[in-house]
Amino acid sequence: MKLYLASYAMVSMAKIIKHEGRDFVGKKAIFIPTAGDPYDIKDFVEADRIALEKYGLDIVEMDIKNKNVEEIRKAIVGADIVLVAGGDTFYLMEKLKESGADKVIKDFIEKNGIYIGSSAGSIICCPTIEGAEEFDNPNLAKGLNDFDGMGVFKDVIIPHVQKEKYFERIRRATERLESKGFKVYPLTDDDVLFFDGHSYIIL
Repeated sequence: MKLYLASYAMVSMAKIIKHEGRDFVGKKAIFIPTAGDPYDIKDFVEADRIALEKYGLDIVEMDIKNKNVEEIRKAIVGADIVLVAGGDTFYLMEKLKESGADKVIKDFIEKNGIYIGSSAGSIICCPTIEGAEEFDNPNLAKGLNDFDGMGVFKDVIIPHVQKEKYFERIRRATERLESKGFKVYPLTDDDVLFFDGHSYIIL
């Protein structure tokens, strides 16, 4: 398993490439921008895509909404990297579950594909997306029956913790999650947590 959970993948991409220790020029990357749909300004999504381009990856953009599981599986087959960009965590989780992309991505990760999450794209890898309501809007995902994440990482991350405007919301989210027994990893925009299925390091 090669799971890179970033607060902001654009900032962390150099660390990820260095940690992998190989050239990715011409390698296939699936870029999923769907979480950015609710936002008028999507510069943070475009920044993650540009970060992939910088390292010469062959990028295939895939919006998962209105796609079925077979379409998604066909697109991901043969990919070296899947990058799920940031945006609204609840909206993203709903679209992952509606399309079946969550199952396809979990299978990709379990077969040792490289997964890069950016903000919301990292939170969805945790056992729960609870706590994200301090930053995102659960009302954008009326079809979600629960706050379960994909659970490929055993603990919980909170991104963007260096931002002073979020300090109180981060405190509330952390307390709520810890009260339910979750270990919480706060990540600044410079941080990326790497998990290999057994142990983790913060790069």
